[in-house]
Amino acid sequence: MTKTILVAQGQPLQVQLWKLVLESQRHSVLLTSPHMDLLEVAATRPLDLMVVDMTTGLFNPYAFCRDCHNQLPNTPVVLTHHPRRHIEPAERRWAIYQGAAEVIPGLAEASDILDSLDRIYKAAKWSLPIDTDALYTVLEQMGLMPGDPSSVASPTPPPQPTIQALTTPPQPVKLEDPTEAKPSAPQTKYRLMYRGRPVN
Repeated sequence: MTKTILVAQGQPLQVQLWKLVLESQRHSVLLTSPHMDLLEVAATRPLDLMVVDMTTGLFNPYAFCRDCHNQLPNTPVVLTHHPRRHIEPAERRWAIYQGAAEVIPGLAEASDILDSLDRIYKAAKWSLPIDTDALYTVLEQMGLMPGDPSSVASPTPPPQPTIQALTTPPQPVKLEDPTEAKPSAPQTKYRLMYRGRPVN
């Protein structure tokens, strides 16, 4: 069943990821800028869900959730934070108390995206199956599948081959000839001293 979802994200990459991920599940995605009056935009057409970036600093996300809960009680709001950011339990409880349906990190790696999609479905109380084949096809096209060195969401750059320092080639070791006489080292003589005077 197709759902209509409003997506308001501050980062272009997040906009693209949310659009592709949600459309892979055959949902209708309405993109809007977080600079807009989101409540006014949401009121212009029936929506099944809103996915809103809470990190833009353009509005108070908790006040927005309260207003949506009062004016659009049937439209759940999922707040997104920075990718890979751990959401503290107290922060999540407070957001839900203010009217949010859920708080999740922004999209990053393939495993996180599947988990985020599952949490969104639960928050919206949708008993819909997730088409993982379609999802992974989209993620592969984006270079986000695990083990893909071109992943745009990789937290660290792919390991580079180690360049070894150039060294001189090993020199052959000359074996000593036991018959070859060695020059004897000069012997050091030691004298017994007592209180700074030699003892004979």
